[in-house]
Amino acid sequence: MSELWLIRHGQSVSNAGLPTGHPSRSALTDVGRKQAVLAAQALPWAPERLAVSPFSRAMETARPAMDRFPDVPVAVEAVQEFTYLGLESYQGTTREMRRPMIDDYWARCDPLHRQGEGAETFAELVLRVEDFFCRHVDGPDIPPGLTVVYSHGQFIRAVLLRFFGGIGADFAADPQAMARFRGFRPAFAVANASIVRLTPGPKRRVGAFDVSHLPPHLVTH
Repeated sequence: MSELWLIRHGQSVSNAGLPTGHPSRSALTDVGRKQAVLAAQALPWAPERLAVSPFSRAMETARPAMDRFPDVPVAVEAVQEFTYLGLESYQGTTREMRRPMIDDYWARCDPLHRQGEGAETFAELVLRVEDFFCRHVDGPDIPPGLTVVYSHGQFIRAVLLRFFGGIGADFAADPQAMARFRGFRPAFAVANASIVRLTPGPKRRVGAFDVSHLPPHLVTH
């Protein structure tokens, strides 16, 4: 049997509405660090492996699990957040300050559009998701046992939309696929440190976004 848990990182300074710098280096808040500890405690047994985004907020969130299970192998994988704005857009800005650029990006609905230097296109995100899906969900070499992946809200949503057939490598450059993801994003809130449990393979199943390990005052988005 194989089991896959997707855990979103804890609350970051950007999630808290504070100014950011480079998007890969947005640190956790005190709340986010508490969420990370509780997410690690929610693991019922030692997983066979941990996979972690290279972004610092996901690394920080995974740290309590690494400390709890020091013998579990850890791999850094390309499950980082979808960073669709140019890197200069993040310097000293909050999400609300970036809102006009965000709205413009999604209004274009162009999967090949690169907004600025260091930005990822939607088509590139879809291909990253496809690679992840083939390795962990629906490929010939799905590893046995429990795999726990520390990732990000938009990447997790994209994995779920791929699960439901809404995006895929064959139509990565299709504006309709991007439009589906644009509508999917607000429909599925992914709380910080929430857990999505997924059963890979031919009879694959997916559960709800679970925050039962978090007390109500620590549930943030």
